[in-house]
Amino acid sequence: YENVQKGIGAMMRGPLIQTEARTILNQGIKQGKSQGINETKTKTALKMLRTGKLTIEEIAECSGLSVSEVEQLAGLQTL
Repeated sequence: YENVQKGIGAMMRGPLIQTEARTILNQGIKQGKSQGINETKTKTALKMLRTGKLTIEEIAECSGLSVSEVEQLAGLQTL
């Protein structure tokens, strides 16, 4: 029984490691996409701020950022 259990345990480690690696990879992909989306929102808001034609609220609505995030970007832009 113990030998069978050891043999099955050894066989199952490979698929478990692959499943774990796949999970980690998928998490990394999700995180990367999220970061990319946030960077795009920030760049879009900065471009809108530079034009000086839109209000903070309009920029927030169009970019998907919050009003406070756009206000923060506006403050950084003047530095």
